[in-house]
Amino acid sequence: MSHPELLEQLRQLSRAEKFQMMQFLIAELAKEEAIDSFDNGTTHRAWSPYNYGDAAQKLMGLLEQEKENKNAKC
Repeated sequence: MSHPELLEQLRQLSRAEKFQMMQFLIAELAKEEAIDSFDNGTTHRAWSPYNYGDAAQKLMGLLEQEKENKNAKC
């Protein structure tokens, strides 16, 4: 199958099928590069601001502290 033929067939895939195709290609590239993928059954923790009530207050405190430091240098 030629490159243009393959591209045309990929265009006809549904959104979900395109996503699955991307996952497949990324996994294949990772294998070729000997990169550990996220699909190896390992649990990865990801931080999220959700359910973290004082995150906005802490962020505002850091921003105010940075602003004070800049003003002190001037």
